[in-house]
Amino acid sequence: MKFVQIMESTGSIEEAVAGVNDYFKNAASETKVKKISVCEDRDKPGVVIQIVEFASWDDASTNNDLEATNDAAEKVQAETNITFRNLDVHAEWDL
Repeated sequence: MKFVQIMESTGSIEEAVAGVNDYFKNAASETKVKKISVCEDRDKPGVVIQIVEFASWDDASTNNDLEATNDAAEKVQAETNITFRNLDVHAEWDL
């Protein structure tokens, strides 16, 4: 079952994009992430939402154990108040 993690924090969109680029550079081919979307809440400027997609919860758990993931998590938690939502995807429609 596909798994999605939503990360919500405050900060600049540029810093969030740079953080994702750094993560991919550091994790290289080890990452299990399939897709990340970095978004800014149109109604609440400065609220950044990252939507991280994995093939499964197992892949997300494996990814969570990577050194690059732990380093990125420590950095973002030190710099901002972040909320995580862990979601199992039960249905999708691509139109």
